[in-house]
Amino acid sequence: MDVSPLPLSPALAGVHPAPPTTMATAPRDSILARLYGVLALLLLLPVLIVGQMVRIHLGEGAELRARGERQASRMQELPAQRGTILDRAGRVLVVNTARYEVAADPSVAGFDAHAADLYRILGEATGRGADHFRRKVRDRSAPKYVVLVRDLDEASKEALDAADIPGLIVTGSYRRRYNYDRLAAHVLGHVTRDLDGVAGLELQLDDALQGTPGRLAVQSDRRGHVRAVVGGTRVEPRQGQTAVLTIDLVRQAILEEELARGVQAAGARWGTAIAMDPKTGAILALANAPTYDPNRAATFPEAARRNHAIVDRIEPGSTFKLVTAVAALDAGASVDDTFETGQGWHVFHGKTMRDSHGYGRISLGEAIVKSSNVAMGMSAEQTGAAGLYRTARNLGFGQPTYVDLPGEVSGTLRPPEQWSKVGVSRFGIGYSVEVTPLQLLSAYAALANGGLLVKPHIVAERRDPRTGETLWRASQDSVRRAFDPATARALLPYFEEVVSETGTAERAAVPGLRVAGKTGTARTASAGGYTSSYRSSFVGLFPVEDPEVVMIVVLDGSTKGYYGGTVSAPIFGEVASRWVGTFPSVAARVAPSAPVPDRGADRVPQVDGLPGILAASRLRADGFPVRLDRDALWRPVAMADVHAGDTLRLDRAIELDASEAPASGRMPDLRGQSVRRAVTWLRSLGVEPRVSGSGIVTRQSVAPGAALPRTVTVTAGRSAPPARPRATAARRTTEGGPTS
Repeated sequence: MDVSPLPLSPALAGVHPAPPTTMATAPRDSILARLYGVLALLLLLPVLIVGQMVRIHLGEGAELRARGERQASRMQELPAQRGTILDRAGRVLVVNTARYEVAADPSVAGFDAHAADLYRILGEATGRGADHFRRKVRDRSAPKYVVLVRDLDEASKEALDAADIPGLIVTGSYRRRYNYDRLAAHVLGHVTRDLDGVAGLELQLDDALQGTPGRLAVQSDRRGHVRAVVGGTRVEPRQGQTAVLTIDLVRQAILEEELARGVQAAGARWGTAIAMDPKTGAILALANAPTYDPNRAATFPEAARRNHAIVDRIEPGSTFKLVTAVAALDAGASVDDTFETGQGWHVFHGKTMRDSHGYGRISLGEAIVKSSNVAMGMSAEQTGAAGLYRTARNLGFGQPTYVDLPGEVSGTLRPPEQWSKVGVSRFGIGYSVEVTPLQLLSAYAALANGGLLVKPHIVAERRDPRTGETLWRASQDSVRRAFDPATARALLPYFEEVVSETGTAERAAVPGLRVAGKTGTARTASAGGYTSSYRSSFVGLFPVEDPEVVMIVVLDGSTKGYYGGTVSAPIFGEVASRWVGTFPSVAARVAPSAPVPDRGADRVPQVDGLPGILAASRLRADGFPVRLDRDALWRPVAMADVHAGDTLRLDRAIELDASEAPASGRMPDLRGQSVRRAVTWLRSLGVEPRVSGSGIVTRQSVAPGAALPRTVTVTAGRSAPPARPRATAARRTTEGGPTS
């Protein structure tokens, strides 16, 4: 059996093991070596970094510094002031105002010491009190930054500058200011908070008004603070151009006032009125009611911001009979051609057309005066669709006027092949066609201008705001000759007779001023038919002998009368009478059309007890030169010594006989006065008039001499008023008939 020898222990074999300390030394040395290596690397790393920094600084420093400055620098835009808008007399309608946003950083050293001054200044400037801003800072959501005021004025900003409050951040910007609030709102329009035009001329002239922004080189530091680069680029902004309009502030205010009063009196939904120079096309005034304040445009409903003058399509009704008359004369007819209207109705192709009265046989000229639908329908049938359409196109219907206002529509004028058989007669009286008020006004401007159609405009010129140099000027732009001057001369006398006792627009008359025009009343169209609502209009011009003004007044949805002659014509008359004084050449013509009879040296018209302004009008109409001081406008006057050819002065109160002069607070005798003058007189005394009828006042609800009431009803008619006793002047007895 094979037996292997057993191994011997180290001790028996004579071999001694190594000591334990010798075996542990090697791993520890290895670890220490590695630690020393890492430590050496750690000590070497800063040296390497510093070395690299030195290398970069010396080798690439200049280039990197330049690159850093370029990254921190930028061009900051400097906003340009938006251009101003002036009326024709140079009055500033729209201007820029500097407004400021104020914020604060309460963590800035020194803020607390000046905080009381800050709160006081802002409290006084805004009317909110100092505690409001103290709480705002205390309850701020952000740890440091808080906006205190977003719309601070210039004076308050200067007060903050003087207080020198640490931690205050003031940022300036421009705001648009419409100096006369609602005046000419639909002409001027309005802007957004960023000063971008969104309506009216602000939109139409936006590019010209915007100006050119400037540039400023700035740098941002590590904290984000922006500062201008010393010696850096600075390009100053260029202010927007100055726009000068054709409207006059005074005339605009009168038109808006009378339109608003007329809309209210008629209970209408809305009204619009435009006046234009028929020779040049310059718009003298444009108004809508209701209106809005461009300074607070967003707070008004869209209906109040609507410019009905150019964006509403309406069926014009009888005012469109100008087209029918012109077309008839161009086709060879005469104003003396007659039509049998019978009892005031006629059947056209199965459809009955009616007049308000039966006129029997009347001429074409008389049909204009009486506004006979039947006669004008017959005339339209004789002229034919092609002639009517051609005349309407020549007068600008069915196409925009291209006025310099945004949003204009072109109306609706269908070609003759789309007309029905009855459409010809209906077209002849202003139905089956849609026009804008401005288009209709332009057509009547052609009548006033001898048949020449001109382009309406509302911007007269644009100027450089720095030098005042005119950069652009509007020129008279004749669109076309719409009809022959002989046609205008033949028709104008009949349109003048419309504004008389025999016509439909007596209430548009102005004493001493020759006025021509035409009334219109049309049902409001709806889908598939017509509503019970009406649009009432009047278009007129004055003075007839040399027209300087053509004006249209349109009211929609009147509830207190709806005929153009009763709701629209009076507005025209009131505006025209107040406008006369703003046209020196027109005022000089305000005189009777017939020769003045010889009165003798000691006879003047009856004006005792009239307010100065009415007395002056009556005297001028009878050929007396009158000087009237403003202080005497509404004071009762009496007769003074006057000789033929002398100037009658109405510049002081003249004592009347106690039985004749209405004492202060007493009811005057209105009998014999025209309705317009009676209403003016009552309103000057603070009494609200109520009118029944038209023409001459025959009765009044409150007896003369009684205490003034709050309201008075006056009844007017054609009958002669009761005779009044003669007035005795302080120094001379005179006689005269009642005013009219």
